[in-house]
Amino acid sequence: MFLIAQSLVAIATLLDLASFQFKSRSLILTCLFMSVLLTAVHFFMLGHNSAGCLMLIAAFRYFYCIYARKTWAMYAFMLLCCVAVYFTWQDWFSALALIATLIQTFASFQKHDLHMRLCMVVGTLFWISHNVFADSPVAIVMESLFLSSNLVGLYRFYSTKKIPC
Repeated sequence: MFLIAQSLVAIATLLDLASFQFKSRSLILTCLFMSVLLTAVHFFMLGHNSAGCLMLIAAFRYFYCIYARKTWAMYAFMLLCCVAVYFTWQDWFSALALIATLIQTFASFQKHDLHMRLCMVVGTLFWISHNVFADSPVAIVMESLFLSSNLVGLYRFYSTKKIPC
């Protein structure tokens, strides 16, 4: 079971790496939708139900954000995440997963991809911390590569350009 879970998150890693190399916000979100769906299954297989629920909600959030970005939906996803963690609370690091998810929910609803990418950096740091405590080595690598890919994308698209306000 552990090896299958790690294999799923390895595939998710490839999708994460691809995601931030696209300029298109919708392509980024499509890759993230597929990635977090696989990551949710990974966490459920490892018995980390809070993280699994948060990733499942994140998958639906990314899918929604491909087509729409209503502010009320952002708050609804945030509330849903809080309720999910309330009912699936396992360890203190469930809070790390919740904080990461709330930040990345906010990121998903940002109009500019730069703002989305910057918020994702912060949320990813919380996911890396969570995965260290969850003892999931491939998930740590996945989030670290996700962070690196995001930083490379930031450099490629914004190192010489004026930053939008």
